[in-house]
Amino acid sequence: MHARRRFVEAVDLLKSPGRPHEALAFHKELFRIERKIKGLTDEERFRARQEGTVPLLTRFKAWLDHTVHSVLPKDSLWEAVHYASKHWAALTKFTEAGHLDASNNFAERCMRAVAIGRKAFLFVGSERAGHAAAIYYSRVESCKANKINPLTYLTYILSNARNKAVVLPTPDEFATRSTAPVGGCTL
Repeated sequence: MHARRRFVEAVDLLKSPGRPHEALAFHKELFRIERKIKGLTDEERFRARQEGTVPLLTRFKAWLDHTVHSVLPKDSLWEAVHYASKHWAALTKFTEAGHLDASNNFAERCMRAVAIGRKAFLFVGSERAGHAAAIYYSRVESCKANKINPLTYLTYILSNARNKAVVLPTPDEFATRSTAPVGGCTL
């Protein structure tokens, strides 16, 4: 989705259909395949991607390699093509395992709070406070990813922080621990 966004920006600058639309057609087909295989097991998704997605991405890579030499540098389409080509290995990593998502929207949603609060973080007070804020943001996002109520988790951690007899769990361990308080997991 991150690479696709750059092609959408290039399309927005055009008055008539052009090459950026061709790139978006590849993306449309890619996400059509992803919608079709959404409910499958990881192994089935991997096989389906090898049969459908990898050949599509091979054609898209050939299109990128051809297009990068036929547009002016610093043009919005050139920047989109250059970005996709430069990050090709990372953008296609999802084809190597069935459990990976083709879209990075989940990760971007998790980072939204950090992006929005970036200016406020300039005034956290000190470098030490900045490190503490980073730890808390990381813990809260880990709780969300593991379907744990962040308030319950942080309350448990902070109330037991000085108790040396208690080994403090990470968010993923918290949901499975027998010592987790009732209502600690929102599954």
